[in-house]
Amino acid sequence: MAEPQDNSRLEVVSFGETMLRLSPPEGYSLENAPRFDLFVGGTESNMSIAFARLGGRAGWVSRLPDNGIGRRIAHEVAVHGVDVSRVIWAEGGRAGLIFIDTAPPPRGNDILYDRAHSAVAEIRADELDWDYLASAKVLFLTGITPALSAACREAWLRAARETKAKGSRVVLDVNYRAKLWTPAQARATLAEALPSCDVLVSAHRDLRTIFEMPEDPEAAARAFAQAYRVPMVVLTLGEEGALCFDGTLRKAPTYPCEPLDRIGSGDAFVAGFLKGWLEGDVDLALRLGNASAALKQTFRGDHSWARLRDVMELMQGGASNKRHVRR
Repeated sequence: MAEPQDNSRLEVVSFGETMLRLSPPEGYSLENAPRFDLFVGGTESNMSIAFARLGGRAGWVSRLPDNGIGRRIAHEVAVHGVDVSRVIWAEGGRAGLIFIDTAPPPRGNDILYDRAHSAVAEIRADELDWDYLASAKVLFLTGITPALSAACREAWLRAARETKAKGSRVVLDVNYRAKLWTPAQARATLAEALPSCDVLVSAHRDLRTIFEMPEDPEAAARAFAQAYRVPMVVLTLGEEGALCFDGTLRKAPTYPCEPLDRIGSGDAFVAGFLKGWLEGDVDLALRLGNASAALKQTFRGDHSWARLRDVMELMQGGASNKRHVRR
């Protein structure tokens, strides 16, 4: 397991649930699979892993059962250089499970969750190291965590408010999950955190579903920034790339890829975007985000194994040949 990093030097800290993912081998479904491939994945840890692999300094905070499953999850996050020193270890409890069939068209993805009463869902706010959460330049949160339980919602909202009060920045990825809550519930809860938010990241479709924003992405970004006074709004647009509005509108196209596993590509986008944004270049941030997302889709499992040189090479056109071979 990687050595814990100097907390004062962390660039990004994330907080949220990570689960075990079970997926059928290629060509099988959840119904007929003779075995399952096992992965570790969760939006917040996926992002921290991708950010660390891009050369960033990242930490991840969660609550895990103190057993072999919990330790496996922590190890697989830490092995990429992510600091897991503030993970809360619970006696008893369980880790959540997610079953994902990443079938090619026309079947598409089939996802089943088994995460009720997971260790993180029963978190107590006083278990968290609040100074640690605010110690990095950025605290990364998602709209998944507050939907898990009332306890998670309390800890999530306090994390956003305390981090902002202590002078660090808060980045919120909407990441709407219809199986966890309704658009009205999501809107009411997310609105409580938005005054503490410096950057909001969202798929355009989620802003339309939850906040009833315009169909045009540029208009949606402008309208959301004005309505909720969020300094920066970043929207992912699928095959159309991504855009950012912070008073100035910027757009960047996607990078073509042949998807093997789309799960986690949005998390890789955020990691790339944060890498560029923390370096002070929003245009670079969008390109890094799109390139990171494209590369993630070529890896099986939830998180990206791409390094910064892989991302930069794609941005420079090195992989424009589909049969590109590095020699």
